[in-house]
Amino acid sequence: MNVVRTVPTDSVSEQVHVKRLTDQLGATKLHANAWSLAEGAQMKRHLHREQEELYVVLGGDAEIEVDGATHKLGERDALVAPAGATRQISNVGVGPLTYLAVSAPPVADDAEMK
Repeated sequence: MNVVRTVPTDSVSEQVHVKRLTDQLGATKLHANAWSLAEGAQMKRHLHREQEELYVVLGGDAEIEVDGATHKLGERDALVAPAGATRQISNVGVGPLTYLAVSAPPVADDAEMK
C-alpha cells in the first residue's frame, strides 16, 4: 500500500497541472488524478463513454457543467457525472482550483472530446 502526495506537479499546459495517481497508488478498479486549474482556466468539454466520474474540490471554487446543467462547488463539495454525460469543469474563483477526479471502471481511452 502506497501513500502519495496529491499535489498536481505535471504540466499539461500553462494553466493546467495534474498528478496522475492511479499507478502510483496501485489502483486496479478505478482511475484517479489530482488537478489544478489556474484562475479562469477550464478543462475541455468531454464525456466518458463507460466511466462515471467523481469530482471532489480540494481547494477553490469550481463550476461543473454536466449535460447542460451548471453546478457550483466549493471546497469539500463533491459531484458525480454519470457515464455518457458531457462535462466541463471551470475555475470560477480567485486563485487556483484543485480537485480530485476519480472514475470507474478504469477503462483506457474512454474519454471523447466535444
